Amino acid sequence: MIDSSEEAVERVRMRWPRINCLLGDATDDDVLLAAGIEDAYGIFPVLSSEKDNLYITMAARQFNPHIRIVARTAEVVSIGKKLFKGGADSVVSPNMIGGLRMVSEMVRPHVTEFLDEMMRHENTQTEMAEIVLSRTSPLCGRTLKETAFPRKYGLLVIALRKDGDAFYTYNPSGGVRIDRRDTLVVLGARDRIARLVRDAAPE
Repeated sequence: MIDSSEEAVERVRMRWPRINCLLGDATDDDVLLAAGIEDAYGIFPVLSSEKDNLYITMAARQFNPHIRIVARTAEVVSIGKKLFKGGADSVVSPNMIGGLRMVSEMVRPHVTEFLDEMMRHENTQTEMAEIVLSRTSPLCGRTLKETAFPRKYGLLVIALRKDGDAFYTYNPSGGVRIDRRDTLVVLGARDRIARLVRDAAPE
């Protein structure tokens, strides 16, 4: 975490001591480099200034072409487009998310409660996960029926996105063949998911 407020940094350090915190200006290239931007997996530009978030997005993409960038904005239509052009992988609007959540609470409260409990409760053993097949996975070239996910792994394949496709196929049929860089969305126990991860991306 990078923050220019010493109070905010100390508060995070006290509550979550395992989180690495850096006091500084996130729009300063030297600060980003000191934070390890060149080797980072991802970054969340979430400053109050849209201009600053855009700059951080562009700088992060320049320093690390492979980094995943999830940026926050209040203006999805205007600023969101600029963030995507600047290198963001995803743009999130808290106002839009909040509005969608309120609608979900109104029209499907039980589904919303179920997803919240499954995704966020620490004691829940069942979770949803995304699995990307590596080129060395023994699952490549086989159909979903041949992989026998329910029997072998105890998992349900909820959705599948083929490499290069823009959209997911929900509840894919058993005849669909999977290959490297395909993404599976599965539901099941954590230990079963861990087993699938080992088979999907063996070292």
